[in-house]
Amino acid sequence: MIRNETMTEEHHRRPRSLGGTIEPGNISYVTPTSHKHWHTLVGNMNAIQICDHLNRILPMPKGMKLICKFINGVKVESKGEQHSRKSKKIENACKALFKELDFKATIAYINNVWLDPSYHLYIRKK
Repeated sequence: MIRNETMTEEHHRRPRSLGGTIEPGNISYVTPTSHKHWHTLVGNMNAIQICDHLNRILPMPKGMKLICKFINGVKVESKGEQHSRKSKKIENACKALFKELDFKATIAYINNVWLDPSYHLYIRKK
């Protein structure tokens, strides 16, 4: 079977399990393969959990870290889970999603496509 990566599917930027809706602002259209990779990385974590997780798994520029700030909408109190714990799967998912992007572009991509729209990741000095 040949996969047609021009096909897209809905990604709920705030997972439905954490109160995400089907409103257009909470939906991104992504390829099935990239969607699978994202959920391999973060499962259905909330934005703060994602930030903490990315600080552990992404290669950071020296002296930098990610912070997550609530910017508008409704805060999420619930925690998600169900991401892969296998380092090789995580490494492969990171390479597939971010291989052509520098660090700053990676964070912009996450903010604009994947992350809960009520939150934003920022790069800060430690």
